[in-house]
Amino acid sequence: MQLRTQRTNQQFQAALETEKRKSEIREKEKALALERLAKAHRLLSTIGREFSLTNLTIIWRAEMKDSEYDQRYLAYCEEVDELRVIAGLFETTISEDVEKLYGQMNIFWGNFMNVLRLTSIGEKVDHNTSCFQIAHKTASDIGGLVGAIKSRLTELAARHRNDG
Repeated sequence: MQLRTQRTNQQFQAALETEKRKSEIREKEKALALERLAKAHRLLSTIGREFSLTNLTIIWRAEMKDSEYDQRYLAYCEEVDELRVIAGLFETTISEDVEKLYGQMNIFWGNFMNVLRLTSIGEKVDHNTSCFQIAHKTASDIGGLVGAIKSRLTELAARHRNDG
């Protein structure tokens, strides 16, 4: 009888330890997921600011050279690559919108490069110039996408916090 009780206690203790480890793993996974979502949110803030109407105006007025802007753009592509990793591997529900965001960044870049080139050769560029209009509209579209993705991240974070 004592042997059976001892065996039952050992099984119970082993089951408790297993559950404790599973719980610790779930908590670590939750913390990692929330960390990734926070990183994605920060990346979106950075990208949204870079491709904003305000920044478009600042860079244009500063008469940045197109080659300088190319380098700046490539640096932000690295930021969006990090966001694409998070979306593609961990938070797939935002992946489609992140890819749209990347596409809009490319459209913005091409048209804003034309704005910078025209400005550098002394052409008149204003709100009626086609490439400026497209860059302006694309900046607005990027802002909308950034807002939508951030909203989805907030939902995902709440779900992760409530899980487990």
